Amino acid sequence: MKMKAFSLLMILGLFLTACSPSDSKETITFGTTAGIYAKVIDQALKPALEKQGYSVEVKTYVDLIEPNQDLADGEIDANLSQQKISLTQFNEQFNLPITALTEVPSVGLGLYSNSLTSMDDIPNGAWITIPNDDLGTARALRFLEQQGLLSLDAEASAYGVTEKQIDSNPKDLTIQPVLTSQLIASMASGDLAVIPDNFIMANEMELTEALAHEEISEELQYIVAVREEDQDKDFAQAIKKAAASESFKQVIEEKFQSFGK
Repeated sequence: MKMKAFSLLMILGLFLTACSPSDSKETITFGTTAGIYAKVIDQALKPALEKQGYSVEVKTYVDLIEPNQDLADGEIDANLSQQKISLTQFNEQFNLPITALTEVPSVGLGLYSNSLTSMDDIPNGAWITIPNDDLGTARALRFLEQQGLLSLDAEASAYGVTEKQIDSNPKDLTIQPVLTSQLIASMASGDLAVIPDNFIMANEMELTEALAHEEISEELQYIVAVREEDQDKDFAQAIKKAAASESFKQVIEEKFQSFGK
């Protein structure tokens, strides 16, 4: 009887181990900000992770500082709210033990107009509105430089450049920084606007309406971040697998207009 009881306990122990949270029932808690990446987690990452046996919880923040602090403190398992350049700058300032795990489709910029239909139609003296935050302004200027509309001081910081560092402006364009939330409205009175993808989608516009799209550099890619000590753990590798999965890519294509491609 003792041997039978012992055998039953062994079988029960193996069964419980197979069903334990450390295996197929683990919960991954993501931190993010309200907006497109909260939707990417909910509609694309979460289903792909559930296929691997994980549950997903999401904690939403109102800034970009707390998600990194909570990640370092172990309050969350991963976050998806920032670009590589932002994480690099944050770690230089705060020296937290967090690192980029994997890239995800990234918010780019597009050049939009209510009246123009081609880059060739841009007239001399055109008025272009751009985001007024530091990184947004620098990205917009680099984007306009990519399109051959202006050139910037060769000595200027890649993502610290301002409109004061425009070296050449052959079309005599007027560059006007405005609140990002006002960029779409600004097209009613201006000729063009440089607008992030997420604002276009949030306003039920089409990314294909852009006259041109930004070429996103490696530094500007959005990333999932985790603690350095966790990057090789099963749940982290599951996140990487989910972000690379065909089901994830299909959702991005169908529900997010293939943004970031």
